[in-house]
Amino acid sequence: MSSDLLGISVHPVVDAVDAVSDVLDGTADADAWALSDDDLVRVVEQCEQLSARVAELGLRLVREMDGRDLARRVGASSTAGWLRHRLRLRPGEARSRVELAHRLRVQPTPVDNGPSMGGSGGGWAMPATAAALAEGAVWVEHAAVIAATMARLPSSLSPDQIRAAEQQLAGWARQYNPTEVANLGRALVDLLDSDSLEDQEQRAHDRRAFRLIDRGDGSTRISGELDTESAEIVRAALDPLAAPAPATDGERDRRSAGQRYADALVELARRSLDSADLPTGHTVRPHVTVIVRLETLLGMAGHDGVPVGEIAGSPISAETVRRLGCDAGITRVIVDPAGVPIEVGREQRTVTAAQWAALLARDGGCAFPGCPRPPEWCVAHHIVWWIHGGPTDLRNLVLLCGYHHRVIHHQGWDVQMTTDGHPEFRPPPWIDPDRTPRRNSHPRPHTVHGPGP
Repeated sequence: MSSDLLGISVHPVVDAVDAVSDVLDGTADADAWALSDDDLVRVVEQCEQLSARVAELGLRLVREMDGRDLARRVGASSTAGWLRHRLRLRPGEARSRVELAHRLRVQPTPVDNGPSMGGSGGGWAMPATAAALAEGAVWVEHAAVIAATMARLPSSLSPDQIRAAEQQLAGWARQYNPTEVANLGRALVDLLDSDSLEDQEQRAHDRRAFRLIDRGDGSTRISGELDTESAEIVRAALDPLAAPAPATDGERDRRSAGQRYADALVELARRSLDSADLPTGHTVRPHVTVIVRLETLLGMAGHDGVPVGEIAGSPISAETVRRLGCDAGITRVIVDPAGVPIEVGREQRTVTAAQWAALLARDGGCAFPGCPRPPEWCVAHHIVWWIHGGPTDLRNLVLLCGYHHRVIHHQGWDVQMTTDGHPEFRPPPWIDPDRTPRRNSHPRPHTVHGPGP
């Protein structure tokens, strides 16, 4: 029960926390299924915003507690120690929470003279991030990413530059998810670092390490670090082998992503030992033989319904036939209604390595609105389908991940190229009656500009 109901004068923070607790008690038995679709969407968003606002209040209180040295006065070794014991937090999480609480100051302290991480109360502040968190416009994970980025800023920056950098990071946090903000933050640090890019790359290369540690329980722990270039080489070799592989009975691959990459590393080593026969990415696509009726290829329905194609003895839909024609080596066998071959086409690899590099530079990954999947997960889709005469040039190609490639072919979305040379997507009427064009707005690190002086 809220304390003010008892006639006791309480601090607004205490009253607010009690009131929120009382209100939430009243929702414990509420049936979520009774919410309308619109209310459900709105409430999910508001819960996330409230969570951020409550987290900001909690961090503000932790900062006050640490400033009073209250934890030591009640017998704990530190504020982090008190949080670890009282709230049952992991030690690292408790320390990070205290550190973040001090960074989320609205006003700098007299010792704010650079991006130092030392001490609880000194160093730079994050007022723009604190304000955004208090509004519920960003999440705690955003704030943690911004704090980590600020810690990497060059010590030579002026206080004005540090404030401008924090404001820029907080602005990105209002638009992008924490992973994207971290990527943009790394680009910002590189931009502001007085060391040359070559110096940074050399330092990263010097730190390279790879360790296999026998844990004595039948398992081996792998740890290490690679520079960006080396990591990309390893990733390019592992990605094709780490793709999900459904079982022979069609059941989905139940391995986690970590398990798939562990298996891929072993498979890569096995193939290297056997014959060095490694799979490639977009230099040679898989060979697929599709048997298809002429009506299917032309998008026509026969008298017995919508005709289908065939792969390895199994039927596939007409849309799947057209999707497979986007970016694969295909031998097409066109048959008449009786199944007699009319034409056998030669295998063609429709996207060259140079075109793939150009698509990567333009789209950066899956171009579908809101999709963050990297180019390694993508295929080159023909906007005007190749089997309908669409050319294989950049104006008619767009990168799509496997999932959104199926969405485009099967769920009524249209792709069109804009006058500025970028693809945009028109949703089907059941999603948006006006079919307003949409773009993928995921940030690209190479577009980052530094803050003002």
